Amino acid sequence: MIRDADLFQWIENRIEAILSLDPETMVELVERNVRIKSNVVMADEKENNVRAELNFGHTFGHAIEAITQYGHDGSYQHGECVALGMVAASHLASSLGQCESSVINRLVKLLQAVGLPTSATNLPIDQLLDTMRLDKKVECGQIQLILPKQIGQASIVPDVPESSIRSAWASLESKP
Repeated sequence: MIRDADLFQWIENRIEAILSLDPETMVELVERNVRIKSNVVMADEKENNVRAELNFGHTFGHAIEAITQYGHDGSYQHGECVALGMVAASHLASSLGQCESSVINRLVKLLQAVGLPTSATNLPIDQLLDTMRLDKKVECGQIQLILPKQIGQASIVPDVPESSIRSAWASLESKP
């Protein structure tokens, strides 16, 4: 989602091979993902800015984890929280005019294909917002979020209005 539109499409086209854990496909999948992460980390060794893109979905996801005590209440595991966070972040990006709704649609379709959640119910939005304010990416009291511009490109967006973040949380309540 954040760095390689071709890889995203490659995954979409090979979802059956990935789900069946085809060895050749899995080697290429892991290799391509490691290369992306390595390039990002090498470009920002001291975590000044670029590396934050690797946290796409995590600010929302970590809030869910904190509320559910990392799945101890039987609700969500880390990957599921990040998946929900990616969907919320994409809805937010769309509502801010940063990306088209087709980005959300493709992301949701892919997450659903691999069995990850794309919606949630009964979200305690006030509590989730309070938790987001504790995130390591908060600067000067402002929540910074990693939001997609398109498949394969994301940006760090500071000072997102709270009302927009609330709407992103609410977007998870209905099926995208």
